[in-house]
Amino acid sequence: MKYRLNFSLWLFIILSLSIVPIIGVHLLTSRFFAVFMSLLAIFFMTIPFYLEKTFHLKFPQGFLIILLLFLYASVFLGTANDFYAYFWWWDKMLHGFSGFIFAYMGYLIHHYLDPNFSLNSLSRKVLAALFAFSFALAAGGVWEIYEYTIDSFFGTQYQGVGIHDTMQDIIMDTLGAVAFSILVLKGDPFPAIKKVSKKYKKHSLKTVEKNTGK
Repeated sequence: MKYRLNFSLWLFIILSLSIVPIIGVHLLTSRFFAVFMSLLAIFFMTIPFYLEKTFHLKFPQGFLIILLLFLYASVFLGTANDFYAYFWWWDKMLHGFSGFIFAYMGYLIHHYLDPNFSLNSLSRKVLAALFAFSFALAAGGVWEIYEYTIDSFFGTQYQGVGIHDTMQDIIMDTLGAVAFSILVLKGDPFPAIKKVSKKYKKHSLKTVEKNTGK
């Protein structure tokens, strides 16, 4: 049971360890941009765990898992290791995936900020779906700015050939967001962010120490 609860942390460790030797290869071949993006991938993946520890939160395991895999596939594989160039469909796949993830993120934020959140009425379902959808499109726009910034500073072409590629990315973002929003409208419950009290954390630590004989 303990392993299941911490699967996302194990996944983070495994993914981070897989990045380290590749950083060494990039250093040996003087691919410093790839080194930077590899380190950035690890940094991005630490953020949710930092938020959990700092603000005493507990993100849903499913959300953390898909977020970690997305960051690994996009920043490390896609940008640092040129998967965007090797596989023409890599960028489009990740944009569709990101639309779903960002919509899920918006759903979690809405759930966390609204103490009376529920999906027990059509109006609440519509509001939750609309917030998630809007958040996903806004995040997709920020992601395009990120790609534009990388292209501008490092001379890469992650935005493809221009407006045509950008519009395709936004369309894929939209489709992913629509897919999640439909699930919300159907009333499918998604695990929410939980607030973990310090008292609970201390009690859990004592329980672990007692069970391990420490």
